Amino acid sequence: MNAAQKILIIIGAFFAAIGGTIALIMGSMARLTGMPFMAFVAIPLLFVALGAGFIIAVLISYSRKRKIRTHGIRYEAKIYGYVENTSYTVNGRYPVNTKVRYFDTDQVEREAVIPTGFARGSGEYPIGMTITIYEYQGKFNFDPASVRDEVIPGEAELMDDKPLEPEKLKMVAVTCKNCSASYQAATGYSSRCPYCGGYQNV
Repeated sequence: MNAAQKILIIIGAFFAAIGGTIALIMGSMARLTGMPFMAFVAIPLLFVALGAGFIIAVLISYSRKRKIRTHGIRYEAKIYGYVENTSYTVNGRYPVNTKVRYFDTDQVEREAVIPTGFARGSGEYPIGMTITIYEYQGKFNFDPASVRDEVIPGEAELMDDKPLEPEKLKMVAVTCKNCSASYQAATGYSSRCPYCGGYQNV
């Protein structure tokens, strides 16, 4: 679980505990005074329901992320940059998700944003490090313990600064110097031959 999920679990447990305690006290008072039970415990039970809602929402989210790691395709990726998650704040600051680049099963270079949710400046996911990610039905997750200083095949190509959006790339026909195969590559960047794996500047 990330920091935001842990905070929501704590808040949910706090609301449920306070609401449950007050409901017990008010319920006892209702019995002693003969007043309608629900008139005393309705508001405390709302706190219990709110707290349970926080906890259930976090557990559902955690279950979905676990499913991605269990059933998803595993890739070794390079940490390429960061993106602020502006949907919520932690201690008054936006958490940061991590931008990675990897080769998919067809050896096509891809870019994805994985939900690391770390605090800016913490240095948990340094640029250039290798990380294990999982993709399942267009959703991504990662193994936090997999961040390591490891060279992977095609690392130079993954870490160059070319845009991955097709409309921003100028593609040209290339003949590989090693195996003479023809393929398309983006101009101005180092390219890997999809047939022999050799590199050349295009």
